[in-house]
Amino acid sequence: MIDLLAQADGPTYQAQAVFLMSIAKPILLLVTLALWAYLVGRLDKDAAYYYLKRNQWSVAHIGAGILGFGLLLMVPIFWIGWPVAMIILAGEAFGYMSYRNAHVPADARWSAADIVKAVQGKLKEKEDERAKNKATIKLLDKSEAPLDVPHGSDPRTPAFELFSSMIAFAVPRGADMIDITIDSEKASFIARIDGVRYSQEAPEPQLCLQLNEYLKEHAGMDLEDRRRKQTGKMWVELENGSKHTLSLATSGSTRAVTLSIEIDPDGRLDVPTEHLGLLAPQRQRVEELLASEGKVVIFASPPSCGTTTSMYAFLQKHDPYTSSVMTYEKKVAFEVEGVSHNIHTEGASNEQLLSQFAALLRADPEVMMVSNLMNSDMAEIIAKTAEDTRFYLPIPAKNTLSALKMWIKVVGDTRLAAGSLGAIVSQRLVRRLCHTCRAPYQPDAAALKKLNVPANQVNQLYKGSGKVVVKDREMPCPDCHGLKYRGRVAVFEIMTIDKQAEGYIASGEGERLRAHLRKNRMVYLQEAALAKVVEGISDIKEVTRVMGEKG
Repeated sequence: MIDLLAQADGPTYQAQAVFLMSIAKPILLLVTLALWAYLVGRLDKDAAYYYLKRNQWSVAHIGAGILGFGLLLMVPIFWIGWPVAMIILAGEAFGYMSYRNAHVPADARWSAADIVKAVQGKLKEKEDERAKNKATIKLLDKSEAPLDVPHGSDPRTPAFELFSSMIAFAVPRGADMIDITIDSEKASFIARIDGVRYSQEAPEPQLCLQLNEYLKEHAGMDLEDRRRKQTGKMWVELENGSKHTLSLATSGSTRAVTLSIEIDPDGRLDVPTEHLGLLAPQRQRVEELLASEGKVVIFASPPSCGTTTSMYAFLQKHDPYTSSVMTYEKKVAFEVEGVSHNIHTEGASNEQLLSQFAALLRADPEVMMVSNLMNSDMAEIIAKTAEDTRFYLPIPAKNTLSALKMWIKVVGDTRLAAGSLGAIVSQRLVRRLCHTCRAPYQPDAAALKKLNVPANQVNQLYKGSGKVVVKDREMPCPDCHGLKYRGRVAVFEIMTIDKQAEGYIASGEGERLRAHLRKNRMVYLQEAALAKVVEGISDIKEVTRVMGEKG
């Protein structure tokens, strides 16, 4: 039967068969139909807007469509029918354009170039939208609306892809900082995760310089100034929908260009006291301290040990709407609602800053947080004012006793220094074991004895693993990405100064002070850190690392 039909209508049957079996031709037909439908819709709206015989032109559009697509389907040879159909459809559209240009204002007339530009613009919009949907990292503006994603031949594409890979590595692992250093020969990329620096393979210096310029542009920095230190902010959204704030700082010299990206700086400082890591007896002492008035509370730790976070946590325990709460800071690290934040005047001398500080005290604040102790004159003013004002003050010292000696020295009067003190808080940050992959083990009795931990009080401890078993296969832990730790917790040493301790300090009786503190069950840093090990929050390896680093 097929052979008879083929003999009767050989050419027609073959043309139809080829058309039906082709992949490209039906797709081209559908694309042509879609573009024609889109164009007719735009022309119909245009006719309605300018009152250009909309009904008559609608009939003309439809008639041209029926004629064009009818011929396309009826002509046996597709590559003849399709061009003829395109000529009919395009001719009718240009006929409308000629008519409308004669009836609309001169500034509203169309040209062939305008049409091409409009089509190109629409295609670019769709391409941009596809790129946004495909991107694992989206840049946001201040209102959290997504910005265009560089793609294809855009010269910014390599820089954006490098930025995406860096963020995709750092953020899921809980990094708080990315440091990039670029010189003429090499570049370095370091992510700081839970206080530990992880070096990653960096690309060519030229690409890193392009990244620096790309991020400066989005953070609102001056692209022409490559030497002076500049700061700015950016916002990003990850593939999982989480949104993050990035604080950027960049500067250059004759030797290198540096770029630092701080991730979610505000979120790390907004930690309530109950989540800091205080042990139960320490929490009770802190509550008593916060309930009292006046006195200086010193936060004594080496740099990068969470002192600023703890100071803000204590500060937020005071109600700024029922009492006067203020700060005196180099810069506002975290803005607390209701608190009066006061910034050091840029470029001012120590004398001018001291005068500014004294002026703030004349407002009789009940609570004041000071970001740094400038000199002995400032210390003396604080000590003399501490009877009525609670001060939170940082001193870089390895423990509470070291901070006490420094405070006495800077005040210059032992009795005044002793009488002004309410407490000294020292701390360290230890990494938390990842709870998904931590591994229990039976501790060695000799090792526990060496650490001064009673063996009869510990049945098991935990250590980092970084691996999980899925269907009898060992693989990196999906939560910590094989790093063994996830987040950090502070361990504290809190020296509260009662009347008896004040007397020992004033009279310089250091041994009696230590005995009194031990009698009052003050927990030392080492003991607080080991308590986290016994609780299964951290491990001995991490505690040894931290306590060894910071003394």
